Amino acid sequence: MTELATELLPWVVAVPLVGAALTPAVAAGRPRLSGGWAFAVMLLTTAIAGVLLVELAQGGTFRYEVGGWAAPYGIELRFDHFASWVFPLAALFVVILPFSWRYLDHVMPDERRPAFYALLLLNAGGMIGFSITGDLFNLFVFMEVVSLSSYALVAVGGRGLAAYAALKYLFIGAVSSLLTLFAVAQLFVMTGSLNMADVALRLAEVGGTPPVMVAFAALGVSMMVKAAAFPLHVWLPDAHAIAPSPVSAVLSGMVVKVGILGMLRVYQVFFAADVLDLGAFNQALVWLGAASIVMGAFFAIFQDDIKLMLAYSTISNIGYIVMGLGLATPYAVIGASVHVFNHALIKATLFLAAGAIIHQTGLRTLSDLRGIGRSMPQTSAAMAIGAVAIVGLPPTAGFVCKWYIALGAFEADQAAFGFALVFGALFIFVYYIRMVNAFFFQKPVHEAVAAAREVPWSMRAPIALLATLCLLMGILGGIPLNFVEGAVLAKLAAGVP
Repeated sequence: MTELATELLPWVVAVPLVGAALTPAVAAGRPRLSGGWAFAVMLLTTAIAGVLLVELAQGGTFRYEVGGWAAPYGIELRFDHFASWVFPLAALFVVILPFSWRYLDHVMPDERRPAFYALLLLNAGGMIGFSITGDLFNLFVFMEVVSLSSYALVAVGGRGLAAYAALKYLFIGAVSSLLTLFAVAQLFVMTGSLNMADVALRLAEVGGTPPVMVAFAALGVSMMVKAAAFPLHVWLPDAHAIAPSPVSAVLSGMVVKVGILGMLRVYQVFFAADVLDLGAFNQALVWLGAASIVMGAFFAIFQDDIKLMLAYSTISNIGYIVMGLGLATPYAVIGASVHVFNHALIKATLFLAAGAIIHQTGLRTLSDLRGIGRSMPQTSAAMAIGAVAIVGLPPTAGFVCKWYIALGAFEADQAAFGFALVFGALFIFVYYIRMVNAFFFQKPVHEAVAAAREVPWSMRAPIALLATLCLLMGILGGIPLNFVEGAVLAKLAAGVP
């Protein structure tokens, strides 16, 4: 099993990237075939990721040396507990893709579908590569693959606002990318290596010099831009709200997690080197997380556009993850690690449900969508489940993670941040109560709302599945918590949050 999993490791990233390259040829003359092709590619990717996950659970971390060149001279792929994010990531793509088949009918002409699905596969391959690479330069390369495909996916809707949102996303993302490239170059000059494990060993010899501090700071800021932590979030609301709803689900649920995973990799390098006292940086992350929780929720309260409201709530929930990492206690880091997936699940539910409602009515504001729960009860119920989960009420997926992070704040003797977490949750509760009230307890004011019907099953089934998982991941929350607990405790024991 170990040998099979090791040989499959490069294929988990190669399959979606090759699939993206082949999409135009496969769909030549039959553009609608591109959706089924992308689904098959991601189904195969998910199956490979499942084999890797089983091997990780049974045998622990394993590696693959590309081309047979041993690290640190060759490129190393590494599958550890943090890289296990690859499996739910691929599985979420498998759920989201069928939703897009009918959704795109009113969003773009058929001839643009192959480009759309090629970009989605490229985006998935980039995130998978970013998650499993053991090489700093390839971390940057895969980050760029994710970023460039994301910019294009935001603009693919074709409207003027989409082009503006994509341009703003590109400009801010370019700054983040330059910071990453600068830091990687700085580390290579100091250590003569790009392999993360090798860089950590050589940094221990270099010591905590100012260039090392600058490299760490540049990487930290870059990853927080990618994660859209407040106040580095300014690119996110427009990009996520304007993009087609399947793209919004991918961006808000998964792409922002590139920054979180990148931050974890940065920590692994610098804590293993043990050359910097990062207590001050951890405290900065806690404050940054608290600010993101409160401000993201505060801005969301004043939104009438449902997709813009969901976009701001992403900033708030990223704050929970950032705070958990900064607290650096077992409870907090375990909760933050699991929330990386649970938030992706919840946000995919919300954005797909919102997309279905907009698809059927042509309306997107709470004031216009009053009473939609009467004409689209199943979709509205799924959105209500997602809302309860994102608030963090039991027994949903959101509760488990936020409870652990709150316990982590008290465990770290920083109870004030635990109260900030609760305060942010109350803010979130307020704006989702507005949504539930408008959907279910007010009369329709638009004929389009009164006449709306449920979306076809190819769109409704993914929403129902995701909403069900939002409940199951709360009831069965101990499974992912136990899965990451051993890895987190091992890292903390070694001084690595």
